Amino acid sequence: MDDETTAGSINLSNNLSRRRMDWINYHLACLVVVAGPVIGEKFPLDKERMVIGRHQDTEIPIDDPMVSRKHAEVVREADGTVVLRDLDSKNGTFFNDVKVRERVLMEGDLLRVGNSILRYVGPNSLEHLCQDEMSERTRRDGLTGFFNKQTFRLYLERNLQRCKDLHASLSIGLIDFDGFKKIIDSGGQPAGDHVLKEFADRVKNAIRPTDLLARYGEDEFGLILPLTNLMGGRIVGERLRTRVADQPFVLDEQPCSMTISIGIAERSGGAEDADALVVRADKALREAKRMGPNLTYCFMESA
Repeated sequence: MDDETTAGSINLSNNLSRRRMDWINYHLACLVVVAGPVIGEKFPLDKERMVIGRHQDTEIPIDDPMVSRKHAEVVREADGTVVLRDLDSKNGTFFNDVKVRERVLMEGDLLRVGNSILRYVGPNSLEHLCQDEMSERTRRDGLTGFFNKQTFRLYLERNLQRCKDLHASLSIGLIDFDGFKKIIDSGGQPAGDHVLKEFADRVKNAIRPTDLLARYGEDEFGLILPLTNLMGGRIVGERLRTRVADQPFVLDEQPCSMTISIGIAERSGGAEDADALVVRADKALREAKRMGPNLTYCFMESA
């Protein structure tokens, strides 16, 4: 069995598991972010007590400077009612635009913490189906089907914290097409869109279910590889690069050779936050473009 078949089987299994989990979550109340930095994020209330806060260790993390580290809690009482309580937050907790200390949540209620607004969806509500669809659409790029830049940043920040806690490696990559502007100049935007769609089809099964590929710009993509060191990141980068370079694309029924350049960087003492890690990957990408094209380059501490 080749790597593509294996990856496809894993992805199929992962999708089926996700659907089963969605069905389980359908029977749970949840909070859905309808405004704020993580819009579309859905948090099933699967514990008796869940804390909303800026700290990544909270059950409902909201990356918002106006949110306290432990801002509020949502508690399921013995009689089944769900109660919202403020935890002496600096900026307060608002329930349907009224500042509160404690309030019972009902279907459709809106609660605001900092700049984020969350909607309460009760158990067995048909709104789960609508929210799932809306959540998926807000996370995806419509052309390639990959995640978007906002989801890339959110996933990176969460996995950085997780890998720090585990003292584990994490690598990211930035991917850019070589000569993409020439394709646009000669064939227009439809030609560029065709190349990007074909790229997505070629590489979507080349990563693990725990990895993430996102559209980062017009012809730039971001790659997140949890629990992966720099050498492992290079191996994945080379796998993606060869899938693009080894077979010509077809434009107007004519073969057209395309290549990509890739910059890889690993979490380390000098790059413990998302911004620093992205800067390193961008430096590696620029070096790959300078030395290439059609090259994978890894950022080294001395670079």
